[in-house]
Amino acid sequence: MTAVETFVPTDLTKLYTDPSYEPTLDEWNWLIHKGGAAYKSELSARTVFESELFGMNTYILMSMMEDYLRVPERIRTITAQHTATELVRKELSIGTKKNFINLAAMPLHYMTGREIFVDLGENSLEQGLDDQLTVLRFWREATIAMREDDVLFNMDADPADSSRVVNSSTLDSIRAELHPVDDAMRLKLRKLGARLTGYMFLENCDARTAVCDTGPYHLGDGTFLFLRELCADKYGEFPWLDGIREGLAHHQFVLAYRLPDSVKMDNNVWGTAWFDPSNYLDEVLDARVFISDENGLRPLHSDEVDAVEKSVRGAHRALYSRFADTDPEQRNLYATQMYSWKLKSWARVAGCYDDIDWAITPRIAESYEKFSDPAVALGLIGGIFVPADRDSCFRPIGLGA
Repeated sequence: MTAVETFVPTDLTKLYTDPSYEPTLDEWNWLIHKGGAAYKSELSARTVFESELFGMNTYILMSMMEDYLRVPERIRTITAQHTATELVRKELSIGTKKNFINLAAMPLHYMTGREIFVDLGENSLEQGLDDQLTVLRFWREATIAMREDDVLFNMDADPADSSRVVNSSTLDSIRAELHPVDDAMRLKLRKLGARLTGYMFLENCDARTAVCDTGPYHLGDGTFLFLRELCADKYGEFPWLDGIREGLAHHQFVLAYRLPDSVKMDNNVWGTAWFDPSNYLDEVLDARVFISDENGLRPLHSDEVDAVEKSVRGAHRALYSRFADTDPEQRNLYATQMYSWKLKSWARVAGCYDDIDWAITPRIAESYEKFSDPAVALGLIGGIFVPADRDSCFRPIGLGA
């Protein structure tokens, strides 16, 4: 076993909950290894990414390389205005793209970009420590501020494989607005959930970054709340949605479900839930559809839910037609932008959105021809996501090995 694998932090409480504490290099590498091992475990089941419209392995490579080049600089611009803690507290931690799934993905994607550059022979393992620590510090501080369960990773929570980012007061407010679910409402929820999920994936180029799950939030009465956030582009950040986003009745949603404890919910490292039984909607006791805006969460009435479903159906058709008529290389550029723009929501809250150059680095944009070769893309991404010689996607920082 390596030194990183045998190292054990002496004070997990401080490491997990004290934003003023500066971890040692050994502690940072312990966290990197832990996150990378969970990442590998999840990705080993689905290393081949498939999409009808997008070359997913291609844009994943390009966007993660872009992350490695640009994220540290962008974080420095953002934190010059506000700390990560302040940014989390400026708005509710659910119902926007400044949410758990994008925060959890930030260091995972950035560190994957580092591995790609090393495997391509363009960087060494010794390079980039200051930048790497900039990203890790931001992620750790923001995660401490966002989570309510005193851990940094879902697998360490109690119960294991859960994430709780909503405080008791907000949970009480959500629960007070829930309605009992009858067969008609169950069908409506099923249709709306499927429609929103399908559209959010399409809007985000078949990536899951706009669908975030948190919970279970156990209520102490044999039931729990499960919250699913679905966030469309509200502010014009994705140019491929111009003329389409305006037709949506609303853009940021939280679907709240109360379920019996007999249903098991697991939430993976970046915030995607799995249920046993898988037809968990059949077990829902109470539910409500909320929208998220500058005033927080507002529950929708039945006729408003119908209007949302209708508007999303129209937007989905229009966007699919637009993508189908778009040149494949341009579609790939859209996808690369989408996956490397996770900090846009943070910059907007910080008030420095226009101070950041969001353009894709020219050398990354020009790498499409190379990485669009399926053999090249799959060979590189497979060796990084499921490396045969180690149990973590990521190698230590600052050690040269």
